[in-house]
Amino acid sequence: MTAAIGLDVGTTNVKAVLVDDEGRAVARNQRELRTDRDGDAVEQDAETIWSLTVEALAELVAARPDIAERIGAIGVCSQYSSIVPVDHRCVPVGPMVLWSDQRGTDHSLAILERDEGAFLTWLEIHGIPPLGGGLALAHLLHLQNDRPEQHAATAAYLEPMDYVTARLTGRIAATQHSMFMSQLCDNRTLGARHYADGLVACAGIDPARLPPLVDPDQPLGPVTPEVAAATGLPADTVVHPGANDTAIVGLASGMVRPGRAGLAIGTTSVVVDSVGRKDTDVDHEILSMPGLTADRYLVFAENGYGGRLVEYMLDEIVYPDDALAEHGTVELFARLDDALAGSPAGAGGTLFLPWLGGSLAPSSNPDMRGGFINVSLATRRVDLVRAVAEGVAHNLAWLIPHVEAFTGDTIRELVFVGGAARSPEWCQILADVVDRAVSPAVDPDTAVARSAARLALARLGVLDRAEVEAGVELRPAYEPRAAHRPLYECHQHQFEAAFEALRPISEALSTFHGGQT
Repeated sequence: MTAAIGLDVGTTNVKAVLVDDEGRAVARNQRELRTDRDGDAVEQDAETIWSLTVEALAELVAARPDIAERIGAIGVCSQYSSIVPVDHRCVPVGPMVLWSDQRGTDHSLAILERDEGAFLTWLEIHGIPPLGGGLALAHLLHLQNDRPEQHAATAAYLEPMDYVTARLTGRIAATQHSMFMSQLCDNRTLGARHYADGLVACAGIDPARLPPLVDPDQPLGPVTPEVAAATGLPADTVVHPGANDTAIVGLASGMVRPGRAGLAIGTTSVVVDSVGRKDTDVDHEILSMPGLTADRYLVFAENGYGGRLVEYMLDEIVYPDDALAEHGTVELFARLDDALAGSPAGAGGTLFLPWLGGSLAPSSNPDMRGGFINVSLATRRVDLVRAVAEGVAHNLAWLIPHVEAFTGDTIRELVFVGGAARSPEWCQILADVVDRAVSPAVDPDTAVARSAARLALARLGVLDRAEVEAGVELRPAYEPRAAHRPLYECHQHQFEAAFEALRPISEALSTFHGGQT
């Protein structure tokens, strides 16, 4: 069997890619996901995620039956810190609680109130203290304590990648890597097959509802007969444990090469690297987590909203349908490059502060908010669009030196994946602002799903694992332009100063409006 499928279950869509024996994409598709928001509650329908996944698989098989008959494996990755409660049949008994859901934070903070040493205990054993704020541990506590009837019907609480593998195979399982955000494993040693009893007991988690841990490279089994019948997949298609999308971004970027790190700009912006030790930089929200190999940890630094901000700008400001007029368009990003090119470097002096949903690394503050500063009567709409793209880049430029300090290595090249990497102008803006080479992946939209499929082929022995870890094919790099360095250095300094200057204003407004600003 010499072909594979990669599934990437993100926040906004399910992407599926079929690759041949050389790891080349021969068919692809995606399905959009809906998110339900109500204050602190952010959920998605887990059964819909599964039905769209089945549709995507069936479409791939139908698109290339000549390749599909040779499918031997499926690789699964997903967004994470989201929890799906399932019964013994792997069927959801409630919606998926999404990573941005804030419920359960009170239960997490209660751990610290019960045990004054819990903060340091979690920091030493796991890496992240039990502070809630959207982490999976908070979601587990919310589901267990606030939904007792649903909890009673739950056989296991699963991250989305483990939910999809369970539906594919009928087997409930997870890994030390996939359960990282549950904050219940001892990560001082890689390869853990058991939860840390002390953390489970201190958190008050029901251990019977935790999925058993397995080796990331251990096959979970073939797809079920029902899945094979519904999709047309070969009955002996093998499924391995899933991975979070941060790990697969690292795989796609070839971060094993010295001086190289991964950059993904999708809903959020994330910088990915690797390191040989477990560590946490509490002050700057940078940490290492178990990865996909037994000798390296994955360095994870989430910068906050990224591509979502440009989407917001285009959807709500440039192309809205509202009481003023109907400006809607079906091609939201069609003229983005024209707009970016239509404004000079520095957007005419306008700065955009990208913390529309709070700030994350390198300075976490859920009450921080953003906006435009230094707008004048000369500021044009294209300047505002460019300022948003530059603001995302300035946030990354603020973060990257802290990632380098964490790893002890200089980042000379960022391998860029995600939808934003389709934009040549945005690639050049990133290179100029962060002052490093930016190398976009070929077909960046599917680079993550494609890498999940390539890893599945490596696990089958069809591709060399080292070849997969070297990363995907790249387009020519965008180099920083020296002529723009003084301008962007000035803007960077003011960008960081604006965070400190406006933080008390954001906190005061957030308090007044009950955290809903």
